[in-house]
Amino acid sequence: MERGVSRRELLVAGAAGAGGLLLGARGAPPALGQLAALRGGLRSELVTVTPTGFSCWWATSEASDSRIVLRGPGLPAAGESRVLEQGARVHVASVEGLQPGREYRYELWSGGRRVPENDAHTGVVTTLRRPAGRVLATIAVLNDIHVGEGCSGTISGDFPPCFSEPGYAIRMTAAAVRAIRRLRPDLLVVNGDLTDRGRPDEVRRALAVLRRARVPLAVTRGNHDRRFGPCGEDGDCLRMQAFGDRPVGAHALSWSRDVGPALTVIGLDSCDPDSGRGRLDLGDQLSFLDRELTRAAGQGRRALVLFHHPIVAGSRFSALPPFGSGVDPDRGGRDALGVLARHPHVALVLHGHTHRNLVAYDERIGERLPFVENGAGKEYPAGFALLRFHEDGVTREFHRMDEPFVRDWVATSARQVYGRQAEYTRGPRSSRGFTHLYGRRGFQPAPSLPLSAPDLPFVGS
Repeated sequence: MERGVSRRELLVAGAAGAGGLLLGARGAPPALGQLAALRGGLRSELVTVTPTGFSCWWATSEASDSRIVLRGPGLPAAGESRVLEQGARVHVASVEGLQPGREYRYELWSGGRRVPENDAHTGVVTTLRRPAGRVLATIAVLNDIHVGEGCSGTISGDFPPCFSEPGYAIRMTAAAVRAIRRLRPDLLVVNGDLTDRGRPDEVRRALAVLRRARVPLAVTRGNHDRRFGPCGEDGDCLRMQAFGDRPVGAHALSWSRDVGPALTVIGLDSCDPDSGRGRLDLGDQLSFLDRELTRAAGQGRRALVLFHHPIVAGSRFSALPPFGSGVDPDRGGRDALGVLARHPHVALVLHGHTHRNLVAYDERIGERLPFVENGAGKEYPAGFALLRFHEDGVTREFHRMDEPFVRDWVATSARQVYGRQAEYTRGPRSSRGFTHLYGRRGFQPAPSLPLSAPDLPFVGS
């Protein structure tokens, strides 16, 4: 089982993120210095699992070969050895052609040495179960691309230390777009934080590169896309450039799209227009959500709902900073969960904001509805999600782009937050790839967070 970051470590990091005052530190807080010594940076890890394959990443101090030994159904008893590349420092082993829902064992090798296993790379993988029926729609999901950002990994000022490469945010976004274009989904959704500070040029550049995917595009607002300035009377650059039909001052940028024969995708705006904090009580968004879900049900459609900030207690409890990274229950959060509870045809709810992969549940709604946080595109874990909606269920795969710059930047940005970036944002195996069967407890593998997460108080950040 993958360990992840403990609540204690999260709270220590959260306290340090507030300035280290509680720790009385000068420079790097001692507690975080101890955390960094545990397992910092890019370790060998299982990144992607699909019904027919998987991919692993790892790094070596010297350039060497990348080899995988694979054992399982349909393979020789002694295993099958594949040399995938030579002369790499950041290695990628991708395997395809496997059987859905079957267990395989694998070994990673470089320079004649077996790569040690750990809780992110256990040497065992079960390919995803494929739901019954046809694929009705395929949705690619990208978020937290932060075009225009020049300093990655900081919380406040230069704390924790800044990591950067020229144009890293736009280059990572362009790499994701190239990968998505090859997959040809029915819709690309960018679920918030398209920009660093919502500046006119940042919005223009982000939309320009995203449109190169050559598939239908929809976006939601993130806290980094809030009203910062010089765009029209309301300072809302995202509204002006991505929602040109909306009048000045129409901050709640919600929308709905029917995709394919049996899916409706609904995007909401979860950002306070001035602070960027999570809320869903602006405008008539919850009435809009209820109307669109009612319409979709009447047409026999499943629904995918997405907005930037996480909403359930389990997500708010475990995010950094603790309790303050989600939708305020008293500002639409509790009412939004009530709307979702009334509509059992909602298949998934998607979020960004935390930059991590995670699946959580609302205790009142139950396991029929996963709430999924998607890892950031601009930094480690560095990827996008691919959702395939079948007649009987949905699969979620997290994909990382494989390009030279991406390999280097993944290894660099994994060292953020005193070496804890990967531990916090990679997410458990059950969050990176899963199969969810509609209306049943058929979640494979087991969910990330238990149903019994307490309804914790909201503390703004």
